[in-house]
Amino acid sequence: MDQTLDAILQKQLDTIQRIELFLDIYKCKEFVAADLNKLKEDSSEAAEKLSRTREYIETDRKDVCSQFIKIMQKMRRNELLMLHLWEVGPHSEAANAKPAQSDTPKSMPLKELQNDNPSKMHLTDYSKSPFATRSKSKDIHFYDFDAEITEEEFETIPKYLRGRMQLSELIQFLEKDVIKCFEEKYTLMYKHRKAVSNQHDLTAWKDYNSMQAKFPDHKFITQDDLLHKSGKALDKKSYAKLQMLRYLHILQEVRSEGTVYFLWIYSR
Repeated sequence: MDQTLDAILQKQLDTIQRIELFLDIYKCKEFVAADLNKLKEDSSEAAEKLSRTREYIETDRKDVCSQFIKIMQKMRRNELLMLHLWEVGPHSEAANAKPAQSDTPKSMPLKELQNDNPSKMHLTDYSKSPFATRSKSKDIHFYDFDAEITEEEFETIPKYLRGRMQLSELIQFLEKDVIKCFEEKYTLMYKHRKAVSNQHDLTAWKDYNSMQAKFPDHKFITQDDLLHKSGKALDKKSYAKLQMLRYLHILQEVRSEGTVYFLWIYSR
């Protein structure tokens, strides 16, 4: 019984102390309220900065890894090119030996193979190739617009942005609409002036080259380029896909003088 009374008395004493502490704080409310609010804002700002720093570090790590992979791919292509040039060059025994009579087709130098059927090349190589001087366009793909979206990267896109869209839909839009638009634009833009005979193409060629001065270090298309490519206005789903490509750091949207530009910023 005594223990029960002691517990009740102790509980009442604790309650009285809390009430007294509350009254003491309430009395100085006007002096500490501003400081407490400031402390709350600083805590919120610090948490936000910490989150941004964590996101930046993760993005930077992905960029470094992607740049390493890209460098390794270039080194591998150069290695294959050197081996091929060695095989068809003047140092090879086959080049010095007398060709035998055979029905087997004669192997062609790398340059001729590229001229006949170039599946892919860099824009800088294209601008110096015979295709840039020919009036007839050829369907050429460029390493400059290679992009890959993994399942893991797709899952990082916020759910509210992805909705029910599948990865295959986004990849199809990227390859069939966006990349194709880039390739068709720069196939024409990198042509020599004398090779552009069609008046419509000439007007587009002049517009492309004049607009490039705004972003000299980037490849880009405009919203109008996508409209002309698809032949219809972009719908809500297409805009969502463009937003996802921006989130994955494949495109960057820039608005200037009423024109919407999509810059190619992908790096792997």
